[in-house]
Amino acid sequence: FQPVSQELQTWESSPYNKNKNYPEQLKHKTCKNEFMRSKSEAMIAMSLYVQKIPYRYECELKLGSITLFPDFTIRHPETGEIFYWEHFGMMDNASDKISLYMKYGIYPNDKLLVSYETQKQPLSTEQIQRLLQFHFDCQFQ
Repeated sequence: FQPVSQELQTWESSPYNKNKNYPEQLKHKTCKNEFMRSKSEAMIAMSLYVQKIPYRYECELKLGSITLFPDFTIRHPETGEIFYWEHFGMMDNASDKISLYMKYGIYPNDKLLVSYETQKQPLSTEQIQRLLQFHFDCQFQ
């Protein structure tokens, strides 16, 4: 057996099936030289990176006959448990998507992290940090 950290490093750097839809929307570069669809997703990626929480961006997830691409698939840095993070910049499909996750036993505030924003209330670093503290016991200065 490899130590969890080595296994997670291998997992994070291994190729995976990514969302290939709308590549022209991938405009926001992260510190890992990835491109994301929104500034908010880039902020989340930066926070995960700084906290050394391994993640994959828009990694394929099959739930029954449906294929999703969660914004982030995350592995707990100590236990290796899998979490998903959906950021809803537009609320149009939030409830349907959350219901689908729940149908397959993936619940908000358990294995599903969710964040939201509106034009009047954009996602903040503090909101991201609160979610990471709650789920991964991260410490911020």
